[in-house]
Amino acid sequence: MKPTLLLLFLTSSICLGQNRIGSISDISNKYQLIRELLDTNALRQYHTDYSCEETSEKGSLTFYYNGNELKHIVHSYEKGHVKYRDEFYVWDDQLFFQYAIHNIWYKDYERNKYGKRKIVNVTLTLEERFYFKDNRIIKCQFKDFENRSNAPKRIRTNNIRNKNIGCNEASKALEKFDILLKYQETNIEDACNLPRSITNADMDNMIYKSANGN
Repeated sequence: MKPTLLLLFLTSSICLGQNRIGSISDISNKYQLIRELLDTNALRQYHTDYSCEETSEKGSLTFYYNGNELKHIVHSYEKGHVKYRDEFYVWDDQLFFQYAIHNIWYKDYERNKYGKRKIVNVTLTLEERFYFKDNRIIKCQFKDFENRSNAPKRIRTNNIRNKNIGCNEASKALEKFDILLKYQETNIEDACNLPRSITNADMDNMIYKSANGN
């Protein structure tokens, strides 16, 4: 590569890196501001509970407004041994950050030092974070950890580092956001059509991998 072309390439890469860092910092500042408003109960709420008879699922959907401007959406729902929580952070009517947490409860078996099998309660936690700028994904992160009833110390999310991952699932976060927007200050007539974060097949696969130590 010629020196001039190499210099242009390096300059462009540095600028892109700086722009990305600046965008992440801007997202962090907006997130902190919205969290402060939430923690001080400064936002107007529109809350609705629902149930889906087809799947025996129950959940809630809450929109938070600063005046008439939407700032935050929380969609929580439970089905059997799985609990989900999707959070959407909004600025100027655009999604800039989405956070999802899924807790899955199941039972496992372990042998004690005498060889006797013992039932262990397990909570598998999955977390996703998607960062957006102008409806374009700029960063995606994932973490997973489990807590077992026989463990001496409980693991918390702050103890686990985020892993940067591919952003193939980011478009789904935008799709869910667009669908949920339609339910602002309206009754949920068909809760079974609300978007979900993870499929039953995905859940079964995660539980199988965790139980088998993979």
